[in-house]
Amino acid sequence: MRQAAAPSTRSYRRTSTRGTRVPDRTDGYCPENVPALMERDWFDKHLAPLEPGPYAKSMRRLGAVLLVQLAAGGAMGDAADYLGINPIGGQYSTTAGLHQWMHDHRSTDFTRALRNLARDLDAITTPINYRRRREALHSWALTRDTWQEITSRLPPVPGHIQPNLDDRKRQEASAFVWAQVTRGEPLFAPRTIEAEQPEGLRRAWLNQRSSTWAKLARPGRFHHFTALRGLLLQHAEHLIRKIDSGQTDSWSSCG
Repeated sequence: MRQAAAPSTRSYRRTSTRGTRVPDRTDGYCPENVPALMERDWFDKHLAPLEPGPYAKSMRRLGAVLLVQLAAGGAMGDAADYLGINPIGGQYSTTAGLHQWMHDHRSTDFTRALRNLARDLDAITTPINYRRRREALHSWALTRDTWQEITSRLPPVPGHIQPNLDDRKRQEASAFVWAQVTRGEPLFAPRTIEAEQPEGLRRAWLNQRSSTWAKLARPGRFHHFTALRGLLLQHAEHLIRKIDSGQTDSWSSCG
């Protein structure tokens, strides 16, 4: 992957034998202005024309890592750590499928698209501090009271079979809200509710996780999930306004 993405990092100068690099950019956007998963409209404008197919999400993740590296230097693993998408540490890597795609296609086109995106980010006058959002929600989850307030506004479901609104659903709803606020992936959301459960129950929750995420992302004919998604998006916007207005502790790496 380093070789495939090499055109994106050739402008760096090696500063140690371990391959750490420093950026050649001295102004413009800062690392905290990059979300852990590249914003969809950024991707659609600059990278989607490369037709990555099933590797679009992997490309959005890699693109975010390289954007941080462009602004801050360091190794790819450092950038991934900064974004919170390298939880086990060590060398950052992406999917084998995207690795092969980068090998088979002209990586120079990818590099050109990424640098065009970087110039767009430089021109934003009021950039979002995604790092502050991640820091504010680093151990966050919907409280039981907030969950009760949200679910009390759900429309009634006819029939004897009612939706499950237990702590497992609260945990996945929390991950969904976290992803909306931070523009990250639910996979990397804090799981404080789950952490309090016995090991056997945590394993059972894991088996249902992807199904719940899929229904919240694209509820389709599931009216309960359509309504719940709408309420969770409203709560996410409430948190965004609160964090971005400085009502929580902030953090910045750009002087």
